[in-house]
Formats: sequence, structure tokens, C-alpha cells
Amino acid sequence: MGMAEAEAWRAGFELEVVLGDLGLARFAGHADWGGMDRASPAYCMAVAGALREQTGRNWTAPRLPPRSPGFYVVSEEGLDPINWPGDRVGGVELLTPPLPLDQADVVRNEIIEAIFEIDGPFNFCCSPATDQCAWHINIDGGPGNDLRPSDYIVGVDELLLLARNDRLWSQYAAPQRHAVGTPLLRLLRNDPEGNLSMFALSNLLNEYAGHGKCFAANFAKLERDYLELRHFSAWSFFHGPPLQEQLDRIPAAFEVWFSQSGELERAFIAKLRVLSHWLEEVRADITWEIPAPTAFSASGTVSFASSPIADVHVNGSAEVHLRSRRRYRPAAVIRNVLLPDIAEAVALVALDVAELRMGGLQTLLGQNSAFSAAVRTLGRRLRSDPTLSSGTQLATIRRLEAERTTAYARRSERLEQRSSTVTGIVDTNAALHSNESSDSDAEAGAKKGVSWQTSYR
Repeated sequence: MGMAEAEAWRAGFELEVVLGDLGLARFAGHADWGGMDRASPAYCMAVAGALREQTGRNWTAPRLPPRSPGFYVVSEEGLDPINWPGDRVGGVELLTPPLPLDQADVVRNEIIEAIFEIDGPFNFCCSPATDQCAWHINIDGGPGNDLRPSDYIVGVDELLLLARNDRLWSQYAAPQRHAVGTPLLRLLRNDPEGNLSMFALSNLLNEYAGHGKCFAANFAKLERDYLELRHFSAWSFFHGPPLQEQLDRIPAAFEVWFSQSGELERAFIAKLRVLSHWLEEVRADITWEIPAPTAFSASGTVSFASSPIADVHVNGSAEVHLRSRRRYRPAAVIRNVLLPDIAEAVALVALDVAELRMGGLQTLLGQNSAFSAAVRTLGRRLRSDPTLSSGTQLATIRRLEAERTTAYARRSERLEQRSSTVTGIVDTNAALHSNESSDSDAEAGAKKGVSWQTSYR
């Protein structure tokens, strides 16, 4: 990100933390009851008061949802106290207003120091309680910077971000490829070569992009002119690198000019084309069986070559949990799947596993050797084309960024030259006008002198 581009981006935070009694006797008894299911207004006000004292900023605890940006403490209902240790009282969410990235990092460091002073090291350490806590970053690119889902989908490696933050397969952080992958695979089944123009692909991605809190990039917030990023853990807030490094290639992906986007779009559709060809080869081996449903839901299995590879849970839409060799921990998960698209869902999680392995993250699949071999085949095909790798994507983003910086510099240089030329013309005209005025004044003065002399005589 260039300096001017970095200055345009702003970020606000939503940070979840689990706190103790704040050194206040009136909250000490709550820990004996197992913590608050929902932090009380009085507790939120006490947290806000402690943050005001530590940071000097105007932290408040509104009883109603805030209507304008600010520094707020609100109750976080998604934090379940059942796994909290005995000294924990309440789970709250800290909200900050949109600020330039460097200023947002200043606020972040203030919060880090304040939480340590108020509550000690608990939120800095991994535990069943803190593992529930997330850090959401709300970003906007300033006036004139349109946040198009298509730019994000083709320019960001979400699996990498989610793996870094231990957020893979969270029900609140699905990658966008899970939303757009199924309609693309359907399209590629009818058009195997994927002859999509730039307009057609971007329109399709914008149409099917995931909206809502189940996606790591929540494009529903574009209605409010910002994007909610849900890739990050609270641990990353307290221990991670500066904000610009945390955001990785996300801002730069949105800054890609339309005239530059072709390279990224071609790589994206080429990867889906590889996946589509692989799926057509193995589609006949993918079957699923769902027994008669109960009153509310149903569960079944997905098989590959007549041997189970995944569990499927249906409640309106379906969830597919790809089995691994680790008990109770799936190798990959995809949600919001329609039953006729189970094969496409299996292909998308197979792509996830293959790419994670390419990135060095070993994912152990279940005991189905035929499916494991098929995933290895998919991985080999992806590796055979270096343009499909995350590293190439990042290199392309950085190169396009450098090209924009060069273009901006040349444009500024031309404007300066044009301005200098105009200034020179103006100065020349002014000088000519000044000389003409001087000559006229001298001639008039000479005539006036003659008249004076004549009168004097």
C-alpha cells in the first residue's frame, strides 16, 4: 500500500474480552455463580469507567445500540460462561470508531495496556474462555474507494488469513469461495473452459458473494459503507503484528484498477476450472445418504467410492464436515449447502485441503484412501501451475500496486510540468503587460513634461 493509499483507509474494532471483578467488591460475588450470562449494564459502565481512567478517551456504555461511532462497551452475548474459570465475571465487546490505520494501532496499544492494568494477563493467554473471543476489524477506503466483493474474492487468500488466526472452519468465518464456488462450478459444468469475460465474472461474484455474520468478510455491512472482517482472533489483537500487516493484501486488493484486474481474475477462474475438471472425474464416486429426518433436522454421511468421508447435517440447508483422523475435529467444513450441491461442496472442501497443504499446513483426512489419493491428485494439478499459488497472487497484488504508484507519480509529474508551463506563460504575459504599461507611462510623462515646460514658459 502506498502512503497516500494507506492514509485513505480507516479501521474500527470490535474486540471481545472476558474480564474479572475489576477490583470492585460489588462484582466479586458473580464469579462464585459462574459468571454473567449477559454482562449487566452496571458491569459495562464499570468497564467503560476503567478504560476512561486508563486511556483518557471517552469510553461509555450505552444501554441502547449506539447510532454513531464512538468508544463503547457493550455486552457480548456470544461468550458462554460455562467454560470460564472461577474468577471471570462478564464478557464484553469493546467498540472503537473508524480511524486512520496508524491511529487505530495507537488505540489498539492503549486497549492492550489498559486491559492488562485492569484485569491482568488472562486475556493474553490461550484458554477455552479466550478461544471464544474474536476481533472484528471494520474497514473503509475513504471517499471514492468502492469496496467491490469481486476484487476481494479474486485478490485475497482467505484460507491463509483464517489459518494464521486459528479461525478455520468457524461457523462465523466462512471463506467467500464457499459462497461463490457452487454457482461457478455449476456454470463450468456446462461451459468446461470457463469462457467468462471480465464483466461476467465480476458480476457473478458480486451477485453471489456471502452476506452475513457466517462469512469472514461480511459484505452485508457495505450498506453502511464499510466491510466487516471476521478473520481475526482476540489473540491476534493482543500479540499480532501492526494493523497493516494483519490486513495483509486486503486493502491492496480493493485498490486494483479495473484495467489491472484481468490477471487476478484469470488465475481465479483457472483454479476453479482445475477443480471443475477434477470434480467431473470423481463425481460418480460421491454419494450421500440421509435417513428419515427428525422433527427439526437430519444427519447422514457422504461417501467416496462407497466409503464414508464426511458427515452431513441438514436443517433447511446442509453442513458438510469432512472427516479427519483427529476425533471431534473435522478436516474441513462447508455450510449453507443445498442437498443437490453436495458433490460441489465436497469439491470445494477438497480444494481447501489441497491448498492448505500447499501452504505447509498438514491436514490429515480420514481413513478413505481413495479420497485421499484424489485430493493428492488435485494438489498436484494445482502445483503444476505456479500462477495459482497464494505466493503468486500476493506478488501480483504487489506488482500492480507498484504500477499504480508509478502511474500516480508520472501523473503528478505531468501536472507539475503543466502547472509550471501555465505559471511561466502567466508570468511572461504579466511581464509583457508590465513593460507595455511602463512604456505608456513614460510616453505620457514625456508629453506631460513638455506641456509643463510650455506653460512655464
